[in-house]
Amino acid sequence: MKIWIVSMECAGIVEAGGVKDVTYALCENFAKEGNDVTLFIPVFAANSFSSLKNIQEHSFKADISLCGQTVQADYMTAQFIDFPGNVVLVNHPAFSEKQAVYVYTAEEQRLNPSHVCGTGHSDAHFLDALLSKAAVSYGAAVSAKDLPDVIHCQDASTAVTPCYAALMQPAYFEKTTCFVTIHNAGPAYHHEFCNIDEAYYYTELPWNWLMDATNGVRVEPFLLASKNAVLTTVSTYYAVELLDPANNDATDGLSGIFAARKIPVFGITNGIDYCHYSPECPEISGLPFPMETDSAELEGKYRNRDFFLHLCEKDLSDEDKNCAYMEHLFRYGYLSSGDKGGAPCVYFVYHGRIVWQKGISLLLQVMNAVLKEYDNVRFIIMGQGETAIENEVQGLADLFAGQAVFFKGYNGRMSRLCVAAADFSVLPSYFEPCCLEDFISQIFGTVPVAHETGGLRKIIDGETGFLYPQNTFESLYAALEKAVDLRLNHFNTMKKMVRWASHFVKDSYSWEFVIRNKYLKLFEKNMKKRKKPVDTFSRLV
Repeated sequence: MKIWIVSMECAGIVEAGGVKDVTYALCENFAKEGNDVTLFIPVFAANSFSSLKNIQEHSFKADISLCGQTVQADYMTAQFIDFPGNVVLVNHPAFSEKQAVYVYTAEEQRLNPSHVCGTGHSDAHFLDALLSKAAVSYGAAVSAKDLPDVIHCQDASTAVTPCYAALMQPAYFEKTTCFVTIHNAGPAYHHEFCNIDEAYYYTELPWNWLMDATNGVRVEPFLLASKNAVLTTVSTYYAVELLDPANNDATDGLSGIFAARKIPVFGITNGIDYCHYSPECPEISGLPFPMETDSAELEGKYRNRDFFLHLCEKDLSDEDKNCAYMEHLFRYGYLSSGDKGGAPCVYFVYHGRIVWQKGISLLLQVMNAVLKEYDNVRFIIMGQGETAIENEVQGLADLFAGQAVFFKGYNGRMSRLCVAAADFSVLPSYFEPCCLEDFISQIFGTVPVAHETGGLRKIIDGETGFLYPQNTFESLYAALEKAVDLRLNHFNTMKKMVRWASHFVKDSYSWEFVIRNKYLKLFEKNMKKRKKPVDTFSRLV
């Protein structure tokens, strides 16, 4: 099967959120199953080419109609180093001038004050349309035998690609089935257009298509996609939520429309490749010391904790400040590791985006109360995101210096070390399509404590972690108290939980299993009953 994957990000090339890991895993595991895989991805200023080989510059150019003008995209081609897969890198100044995938950086704000750090790109719709049209236009550059059986688009930024395949190049893609995976349908993640006029300006799609994809006055890329593609999402639990009108607030109105129109959304829970984290192998895990969680022998975990705590001391040497684990990070607060009254300290970690969706403000309220109540509890927070919430985290870390530390920014090695050093990870998301942080925690012997929502429901309460039902102060506080009690008074039970969770991830959620038994079967099933694209036109856009 020939599979084209269209994504704004991919691990090892250009990274932003969880989509990067899924994109890479899809490419790798589709290829391992014997499929011919090609990834389409832009060239941002932040791109790395270290995971690619045989890079050929300017192998093809395309003139693309966009926003009332003709723009030229040129393409580089390459292959992945670690598995047999092709990459088409889309070049255009609108991409290459950006230092990050979706938002402006502090440096971009310094150069242009209107580009506020952490806010989305002002030309995001242009970028989305450019990548989608560039991928479809590439069909004219390949022979008929190299055209894809499947185009698999990742999230809202590429959701309009199937429309262009049906409209721009119907002859090329008449035998192609398109799939769009919804990674997040929460408010601010839809890449929706403000109104039909704006949607037409950026997409030039037929007016009746745009009218049929409205959510109020806005035009939704996922609704546009549903006319020419099969919709999937990243967990079976989130698929149920997306089709429930009761979740209108959490989906900004989409779930009610999906339900009313009976638009199917197939849930396939994301996998994880244990081999990319292998805690027993520091060269792979990025941890300073090997550790084993399968047998719940935690000596290695605590060696890593000691190393981490050294980087959390009040005063650091210049050498420590500049070590690989501290690159690109700002630290606020610090941790003191001394036991209180003979009892060990209990370590909680939050690692991820610092945004409203993740429940950070709720976590901070609970942290404040817990740290006042328990002298021997420590909190670790690492991530970046909304400036106002970052400032809240920074303030609490400073207020509880010695008990709380905040690493602002992103560093892949430190993100893993933070998780591996803790006893428990806290995941208080208001909604969560899938989440990999619970998996990563379980691989590193850290017990997840999570709000029972979306993909977090794959945690088995009391066996592979803890779930709490309502995302309120009282529920989260009670869940953290339960975790403290487990660590201090039922340590052998906690070790059994660590061991079972590690096996659970490896046995039940490998990407190899997900690709072979879920994605490929869904592709094959829908290819057999494939219909002609909707309302195809002969004209080029």
